[in-house]
Amino acid sequence: MPASRDRYVFLLPWVPAPGSGVNAVVLGLARAMQDRYEAVFVITGWDPPPPGQMWLKLPGLSSGRKMLGFLARLGPNLQRLRRVTQGAVAVNPHFIGLELLPLMLLRWLRLCPKVILSVHGADIAEAVKSSGWARTLFTWMLSSADLVVACSHALAEQVKRFNPAANVVAVWNAVPANPDSPLARRVESRYVICVAHFVAKKAHDVLLRAFPFIERERPDLRLLLVGGDGPERQEIMSLIRSLELGGKVDVMVDVSHSEVLSWIAHAECLILPSREEPFGIVLLEAALARVPVVATRVGGVPEFVSDKIHGLLCEPDRPDEIAQAVLTTLSDRASTQRRTRAFYEHARGFTWERAFARYRSKAALP
Repeated sequence: MPASRDRYVFLLPWVPAPGSGVNAVVLGLARAMQDRYEAVFVITGWDPPPPGQMWLKLPGLSSGRKMLGFLARLGPNLQRLRRVTQGAVAVNPHFIGLELLPLMLLRWLRLCPKVILSVHGADIAEAVKSSGWARTLFTWMLSSADLVVACSHALAEQVKRFNPAANVVAVWNAVPANPDSPLARRVESRYVICVAHFVAKKAHDVLLRAFPFIERERPDLRLLLVGGDGPERQEIMSLIRSLELGGKVDVMVDVSHSEVLSWIAHAECLILPSREEPFGIVLLEAALARVPVVATRVGGVPEFVSDKIHGLLCEPDRPDEIAQAVLTTLSDRASTQRRTRAFYEHARGFTWERAFARYRSKAALP
């Protein structure tokens, strides 16, 4: 490893921790660049980071008192951002919001290095919902970035529809190889699993409505829902009770990533019933664990999961299709094994080194 490396600055609203989603992207890229660049984490939210990570609280921009707070801190934040990014090869915020306006102003004045905005779905959804001056500022930020990276072609198209002037490219997410040592089996029961945050777009409700059809044919099977807590969890718990599935469905919240991988590894099938899905990194995790997958044909999923080749894809909001796909997966073992082997070989090519090489190439980094 070189004695001295150029700094590559990540900006993130929260402290990155091992897991899926945005955290997996940031930590995966940081590992992939370590021979060339020094990854520097700057936390821009309001929770203090652990030692070794910088804390630069950037207030959001909205009306009323928050607007006054933003303006009062604008000058100091410009100075702090300039000090943090000075001499770096690039600054790469993940999960964009209007709190990044000071950074984009510095870039517009050519007082900081190249800015790569990495978008992940919910941030662009917020921009699309905005109006008036907020929409104008989101548009300006995307146009001012040297590069906008979306995690799928579907998400890149969404960015382009919002702002055709944005220099946006798609860079697929990746996943590190699973450990060679077998993960301990969690329980003896047979189960199918869904790993997703408890938010509306993940469509846990659709899966729950599909499960009675699955259970009718496979009464020995349980359903395990694992995910980060979210606004839909209480609704999901209520739906489990109303469908009288309390004895067949288990819900686990905020489980460590290593435990999640262990639960995935021993599942009969992983199901991702999303209504929207910018990418779907958990499908790659299942593939490397050699677990068959059923997913919906939305967002970035069909870009890397070919129907009937790597898994079975369904239309969103169709409990009957999901149930049939799961039952087919469980009953036609020969076809399922062929798909699982094919997806495993396919997923091995999705490395963070490959992803970061595309970052470097598209941003023309040294």
